[in-house]
Amino acid sequence: MNAKKNLNKLSYIELIDFEDYDSHWVKLFEFQLKQFRKIDSDPTYIKPIGDNNDYMSWFESSLDFLKEKKEWFILVPNCLLPVWANVRVLNFTKAIEELWEKSEYRDIILADKSTGRIAQIFLEEKNYEIHVGKCDITNIDKKNNI
Repeated sequence: MNAKKNLNKLSYIELIDFEDYDSHWVKLFEFQLKQFRKIDSDPTYIKPIGDNNDYMSWFESSLDFLKEKKEWFILVPNCLLPVWANVRVLNFTKAIEELWEKSEYRDIILADKSTGRIAQIFLEEKNYEIHVGKCDITNIDKKNNI
């Protein structure tokens, strides 16, 4: 499986399990991602690409909601079809850096199931853009059922 190979290339992220493509979590987060992708959507954070004053630190500070989390929900980079995975994070800084560097299209999506927060980082023309949103998880229990 391509997704498993891609995750095995990462040193600071370990696979817990893959999420079913039709799970309630995927549907919930996909709705928020559609909002991020709307034409003329306003990013939560924006930084010019030429402003190379340590963009990785900027990514980290923009993703502070994940800083203390040891488990993330991510869209596996570089897969032909969307594959979501629950992963264990061994090092916050290195995991973000590794995901960004390994992403062929410079587009990463990270979420936290415990809070419903999701972020997408990507390049858009001349800027780095970070979109952050929050989904209502009150109707999803621990077993992913509604």
